[in-house]
Amino acid sequence: MFLVGLTEKRQWQSLAMALGLEALLAVVVLGWVFQHMPTMPPELIPLHIETIRDSPPDKPITPEPPRKASVQPSPQPAIRARQDVPQAATQHAVPSESPAVPTVKNESASPTAPAHTPPVTSPSVDPALAYNVKLAAAVQAAFEVPGSAKALSFKGKARVEFTLHDGVASSIRVVQGSGLGAVDRAAVKAVESAIFPAPPAELKNKAGTYQIWVACF
Repeated sequence: MFLVGLTEKRQWQSLAMALGLEALLAVVVLGWVFQHMPTMPPELIPLHIETIRDSPPDKPITPEPPRKASVQPSPQPAIRARQDVPQAATQHAVPSESPAVPTVKNESASPTAPAHTPPVTSPSVDPALAYNVKLAAAVQAAFEVPGSAKALSFKGKARVEFTLHDGVASSIRVVQGSGLGAVDRAAVKAVESAIFPAPPAELKNKAGTYQIWVACF
């Protein structure tokens, strides 16, 4: 019993192997056939190219010449006979002589006298005031800014009064202080060391009292 079953099993295995070999052989054959089949050339589609020709140009249209209107001659007017008309004799006008009118000069008119113009007088300038301006310039030129004012960047001015006689200053004093004592003392020193200009003729040999501002800037 065991031998019968073993024999059948072997038969089935032999049959399966045979079927497998046949299938493998069929696949190989089909592959070879497909590789050696002649390839069909692709279908060529002919191209049809149409050439477009230019249409012949139209004939130019020539304008017709304008027709000349027939001009009919107008009837000429009848020429009338000229009649000689006697011309009146021209009379020459005789100019009438008019008596000359003598021109009479008016001797009674007297010549106009020129108007009297008053002399222009220039405003008088006080010589003392003009001299005071020169003295202020001389003192300001002699003024020296003290070091303390420079350190503080001080700006101010002092009013100084003094008496001047023959270019020499005296009785110097500060009338209005600047707010910094060093500046006031420097202003007095500037009056003492200033070189004053010569006074005008009206103030020569005369002593005068003057007040000036001395600026510190």
